[in-house]
Amino acid sequence: MNPPPKPNREAHARAAVARFGVMDPSEWGTGLSAQGAREAQRVSVDLVLDGRFGEAPNTPPAKLLIWCAANVFTAPLEWTARFAAWGSQVTLKAPSACPAPVEALAQAFAPLGVVAVNRPHEACWDLVSEADAVLGFGGDEAMAELAAHIPAETPRSLHGHRVSLAVVTEDDAATAKALAMDLCLYDGQGCMSPAAIFCLGDPVRLAERLGDELFDMTTRLPRGAPSPGLGAERRRRLGLANALGRAWEGDDWLVTVTPARTFSPVSYARLAAIHPIDSLDALSALPPLPWSSLGTDLYADAAAKVAATLGVPRVCRPGELQRPRFGRLHDGVNVEATLCRSPTWAP
Repeated sequence: MNPPPKPNREAHARAAVARFGVMDPSEWGTGLSAQGAREAQRVSVDLVLDGRFGEAPNTPPAKLLIWCAANVFTAPLEWTARFAAWGSQVTLKAPSACPAPVEALAQAFAPLGVVAVNRPHEACWDLVSEADAVLGFGGDEAMAELAAHIPAETPRSLHGHRVSLAVVTEDDAATAKALAMDLCLYDGQGCMSPAAIFCLGDPVRLAERLGDELFDMTTRLPRGAPSPGLGAERRRRLGLANALGRAWEGDDWLVTVTPARTFSPVSYARLAAIHPIDSLDALSALPPLPWSSLGTDLYADAAAKVAATLGVPRVCRPGELQRPRFGRLHDGVNVEATLCRSPTWAP
């Protein structure tokens, strides 16, 4: 099938997104529960369909390679949709650990010429050398290895490990509900799940309400298969809370309140770490990290100050951490402008 002519490509891209949205993700091996996979799929599809594609900032790459990661199975959707709508031939390098979602995405976008390749990464360096631009997601080591194989003149936007956090002033039920969704969507996988919640309100009241929300999630949005290390990390956090704070727990969730000095920059499924702070100045003691997102109910100027102090590129409301806006900067990078060459570009 020949790709549709350019004037119709956005409509075809939107139709492809809709096709992806009605596929059944429960057998894709994402590690999520059937309900969790469907909710992640629904959220990602809605964000793209509700967004504006717009025009390419410059000349889109003729051949775009998207190197996909296994942890957030919907991550390639928005970029595939946008660049396919702009006329790029998109090739998806499927992750060996979870290729089915990427293969399904390529199937949905087949009328736009999108293809998926499921081979070990060391057998895919030819794809890298043939691409006009490369967009990559994965761990830091994987991205470093990928970068080493990209020709120097090839535009690239590579995204490794990142950390997100929440800073809240409220301890009401609405805040707890929003944070519960941030914690539960994708089972805490990916760089936009909050590793910790810093609370300027009543941490015990927030913890109790967050525990209620996580309990409700066990039936509404059940957790999938436990990730490696989850059990050991749960025991570590529980022991820490018993010694230094308080804990609330259920069969597949845990909420702890411990001092801010116990902050750990790692997110796990349904393990909510609340750290009480007296002022925003306490955040300056956090170690320098590759931050992704800040979910906060602070006023805009205060939120911007925290983001600038920590170097967090994205600020959003609680409940939106795992719902990134279509067409945003990603990790502070304008991906589209980075990968689209100017008309005067030359190697």
